[in-house]
Parts: sequence; structure tokens; C-alpha cells
Amino acid sequence: MADETTSLLAQTKGDIPRAPWATALASPRDPTRRLPQAIAHRGAKASWPENTMAAFRGAVGVGAHALETDVHLSADGVVVLSHDPSLKRCYGVDKKIASCDWEFLKTLQTVREPKEPLPRFKDLLEWLATPGLEKIWVVLDIKIDDDPEELIGAIVSTLEDVPGPVPWDQRIVLGCWNASFLKASRRLLPTYPLAHISASLLYSHHFLPVPNLGFNLNQKALLGFPGALFLREIRRTEKLLLTWTVNEPRWMEWCIRQNILRPREGRGPKEFEGVESAAPALIDGVITDDPKLYLEVCEKFEDELDGRRVKPARGLIGWVTDGVSAAWTSVTFNLLVMGFYLLKRAQGQIDYLEDRRSLEARAS
Repeated sequence: MADETTSLLAQTKGDIPRAPWATALASPRDPTRRLPQAIAHRGAKASWPENTMAAFRGAVGVGAHALETDVHLSADGVVVLSHDPSLKRCYGVDKKIASCDWEFLKTLQTVREPKEPLPRFKDLLEWLATPGLEKIWVVLDIKIDDDPEELIGAIVSTLEDVPGPVPWDQRIVLGCWNASFLKASRRLLPTYPLAHISASLLYSHHFLPVPNLGFNLNQKALLGFPGALFLREIRRTEKLLLTWTVNEPRWMEWCIRQNILRPREGRGPKEFEGVESAAPALIDGVITDDPKLYLEVCEKFEDELDGRRVKPARGLIGWVTDGVSAAWTSVTFNLLVMGFYLLKRAQGQIDYLEDRRSLEARAS
């Protein structure tokens, strides 16, 4: 079976698949508007213990279009859902996931109330395979603490064990932080769309030439002049763009505004007079701890576009303050990120492609 699978994968060529189901959605009010999808960060983390089945159910219950979750590998090869490689913060146990087998891990309960068990990737897939959830899709944040071949291989086995009503490659975006994981994902799961996860535009620029590779970027990195240049390239190439982690209403609105492009006469209050979206949208999804709040911000934003709600006047001082705040946020954020990525580079966790245009054909 392994030889047959390897042979089949070796025959697969072509560009990274696109994910049309993950792109910004046309507004029910006005199809010319494209609104970023609501993606629940680690589930509805604002209301439930993160990366638990309760958080995922809660997110779907408030209307999230998609779920974001993180994966690590246990000592006996089980893919579990956790942001941290350690169990300390969420489960109160000072051990690494990689040093524990599933028989132990399944006994844990979250520190945060209500107490919830640590789920497997398999548990999430089995739930998503139930009737009525066919349109819910997933951003898989594949952490770099494990060996890429081992972790991606375990993900492959889990996907094969749980068939869904819709093929999983039409419901899952594989998110990878570095070249090694991107190459392993491309080789072992060649029909799945890929996105590079990053907070560093400098590192992400390295991957821009790869056809159809999407991006999952920290929202603060997209502010300021460097962000504007990167966004222009994303718009030109029509690549998938998700952004994380957006929890403040003003930044949620900033994301929505990026999809409003051309002026058109006679629409709504003066600030929005004539605005119209144009395909393709720029930001396809907003990853947030509070999908309910994000959807409320979308509703409010459209009310203002339609003249149902009057947006309070900001005045010159307000606009200047916002501009200075955004500039300062951009500068300080990028300085911190630069230090972080230099550290990760020194640790060997940040690597590069031999050919910036391709992820094909070579194992990590």
C-alpha cells in the first residue's frame, strides 16, 4: 500500500491547488461587496478553552465560516490539537506533547473552565464529517516543533482514516511556517492548497514567486508602507490571503475596508459614497478569537455603507491619531518580528527554497 501511495504521489505534478471555497464571500446584501470570511482562531477562543471540541462547536454556533487549529505529534504518532508544544499553559502539566503517548494525553482536562479534554485531529475530522457541517473548512496551523515528514505523514494517515462527505482537500488549507514543511506538505499531500504562515513580510517575500501559494499573515505586518507593497503584489497575483489574529473592532474594520476598492456615485453616507468592491478581494479571511464580534462588525460596516447607521464623525485629530497609531504599531511590530526571526534562523527553524518558484519533487 505504501509503495502504491508513493508511486501515485510521485506522478502528481502542476501548481499548488487553489481554494475557491476559502476566498472572500459576496455579501447577501450586495454581491459587489466581498467580505472576508470569519475564521475562528483555535475555535471560539474568546468564549471557550482553546483548541477544544467545545471551542469548535461554539465557533460554528455563532456563524464562523471556518476553524483554525494547531497540530502537534504525540510520542506514539497521534496528531493532537494544541498551539503549544508543552501541556503546561492549557492543561497544567509540565510535559511536552512529544514525550507523552495518547493513553496519557486523553486523560487531561483544560485548566480553563469549562474543563475540556485534549482532542485529536481525528476527533475534529469525525465531527466535521457529520451532516450539516459540509461547508465548514479548516486552516491547519502545522507547528514546526516536530519532524516535517513524521508530522505530515501522520496527518496523511489521519485523513485517510476519516473519509468525509466532501473531500478533505476541498475543506482544508495546510498552513506551514517554513520551507521544509511546505515541501513536505506539497510532496505528501499534493492535492491540498497551501499557505505560508508568517509575521515577517521579508521572509514571506521569499515565497511570493511560488504559483498559487497562499499566505496567512499577521495583520500588524500588513500596516504601513511595507504592508501596502506586499498587499499590492497579493492583489496582482490573486493569491489567497488570510490574516491573524484580529480581535479589535478597528482592525476588523481595517480588514473589511481592504476589499472596498472603486468609487461609485450615489451610495450611502458621504464617507462611503459610491464605494464598490471589485473582484478579486484582497483579504479572504479574518482569523479571530471572537468570530461573533467580527460578524457583528461586518454587519455594522454594511449598515454604514447602506446608510442605515451613521458613523460618528472622527475629525482631523481622530484621523491623525489613527495614522500615527498605525505607523507606530507597524514600526514596533516589525522590529520585534525581525529579532524573533533572526533567533529562529539561528536555531535552524527558518529555511529557504532552493528554487523560489517551486515546491516540487524534493523531500526535505
